[in-house]
Amino acid sequence: MSTVTRRIETALPETGSREWWALYLLTPLVLVGVALLAFPTLIYDQFIWQYLWGPVVADAASQPVTHEGIRAVQGYNAVNTVTYLAAVAYSLPGLRAYLDALDVSFNARLAYGLAPMIVAGGAMRALEDIGLLGDYAVWFITPSIYVVVTGVTVLALGVGALARDRDLGSTPSTVGFVGAIWAVGAIGWALRHGFSTGATFRLWAPIATTGIALGVTALYYWGTNFVDVAHLRHPLILLAVFGQLWDAAQNLIGVTFLGFSPKLVVTNFVYQATGFSGSTFVLKFLVTLGIVWYLADAKEEMNHAWWWLMTFFIGAIGLPMGVRGSLRMMLGA
Repeated sequence: MSTVTRRIETALPETGSREWWALYLLTPLVLVGVALLAFPTLIYDQFIWQYLWGPVVADAASQPVTHEGIRAVQGYNAVNTVTYLAAVAYSLPGLRAYLDALDVSFNARLAYGLAPMIVAGGAMRALEDIGLLGDYAVWFITPSIYVVVTGVTVLALGVGALARDRDLGSTPSTVGFVGAIWAVGAIGWALRHGFSTGATFRLWAPIATTGIALGVTALYYWGTNFVDVAHLRHPLILLAVFGQLWDAAQNLIGVTFLGFSPKLVVTNFVYQATGFSGSTFVLKFLVTLGIVWYLADAKEEMNHAWWWLMTFFIGAIGLPMGVRGSLRMMLGA
């Protein structure tokens, strides 16, 4: 550890203390607030509106929108992509401190307990895509949906910890139960809409995407027999692989058979450059393989909590995209 790092850690409050939480939660708010007061046009109109909030409003309106002469279009762009990734990275210390305060174990059971919550988020995003959420649509578009899902998850974790302390159940099972009810309700709503309307209904789409993701994950599992790297079959890593492959599979089906284009900036660039409909699948598979290889190899050396958080978030990024894309294609959105 460098002298600079040691001095910074010494100056900061102890992680999880009231002072730490105050610093952690207020710092970004104060920085953004001061920037807005000092440079309102630059920060709000030309940054927040054009690249962050404007695309959300445009997505809800299903058309470009204008504010103070600045046009915003729906979808991802380079600025909001980097901003969202930075926000995810910033959330990790807070999530770790919260889980530590609840005395929740960082294990595979917790990851699989959280998975239904993530699936529910993807399903709700798909319901917004097909116009079923009405005036609430804006809360289920990136980045608003992350705030909603995180809020529900934080509350469920707290309830789960209380249930555990009173011998009424475990934290993972409580979170999984809440997430499962939400996910089943959202997916059931989508299925009911598909069966009850005369609109396009492609039940084969989610079957195909899920089958491809499961099949390639099984191929990955089999392939680990031929390499001498421990932990490549760790349940958390398998969840990460499946989550990313599900997203890759929905891209593959959508681009190859339905005329869709990849939504993310990097994957769309690769697709436009190569013209290959499977480019996103190949890219995500290779990148995911490299990441999980590193994580498996580093598991014994890294702090367990940080390893868990990093590995879990790899899967958490892919799972909702796989669900959303599969349901959108099923319902013709």
